Amino acid sequence: MKRVRRKEVIYRAGDHAQTLYRLERGLIRIVEILPDGRQLTLRHVLPGDYFGEESLSERNHRYTAEALTEAAAHALDPHGLSPEELRQVASSLASQMSQMHAYETHLQWGELRSRICRYLLYLAATAAHGQDERGLYVSASHEEIADATASTRESVSKLLSDLRHEGLLDTGYRKIYLVDRRSLEAEAETRLLAAV
Repeated sequence: MKRVRRKEVIYRAGDHAQTLYRLERGLIRIVEILPDGRQLTLRHVLPGDYFGEESLSERNHRYTAEALTEAAAHALDPHGLSPEELRQVASSLASQMSQMHAYETHLQWGELRSRICRYLLYLAATAAHGQDERGLYVSASHEEIADATASTRESVSKLLSDLRHEGLLDTGYRKIYLVDRRSLEAEAETRLLAAV
């Protein structure tokens, strides 16, 4: 079992792909590093999902895998998988492909404010959420939200501040509280993303 801390990289683009992983707990994001150094979140890996699929074809990793929360994953030898395990991997990757299509629509549809609200609601259904005496929150940095909404940290910070002043959100140390979920859902315009 491989255990990782929040923000820890599991593998980087260009690393030789030798291991297939099955996420047991936490939230992982697969990112592409753009030529200007920004990161673009391509997909999220949820518990039960497989990642590191380049190991099945013995290639180098094309993208980087980073933990968004503390996480644990089983490391598997892709050459030792049974036919049933290969079917499970194929099913998981097909489900993730469907999520990626919804995610692509999310990135291309609506104003940034809507995309941010959709992403925060998505995170609330993953291991990135929590609950304390102040209510439901998600753990995500402004930079991570920007990466996931095809934006910049500055734009995200401005819009989160607007949403906070309007009473839809509140913030704490490394936490974004979803104060008015109904209004956030209206701002999101539609729930294109779903943590399945």
